[in-house]
Amino acid sequence: MFHQEFNDVEQAIFFEKRIKNWSGKKKLALANGDLDLLKLLAQCRNETHARNSDQEVGLDSARPDITITNDKIL
Repeated sequence: MFHQEFNDVEQAIFFEKRIKNWSGKKKLALANGDLDLLKLLAQCRNETHARNSDQEVGLDSARPDITITNDKIL
């Protein structure tokens, strides 16, 4: 069981809504006080995440059909 004291009811409601959609593993790590595991579980591991991509990602990465050379759009 997890217990946290808040100075304001609004803070408590915000925190409750925040963890509502967490995975069971995240909630269990929080309840056990395992903040290292919680941090690990919170990291994005999607294949499309920029950190997991081998390609260089820039502002035009979503528009591969456009090439800019010498300030001219091709």
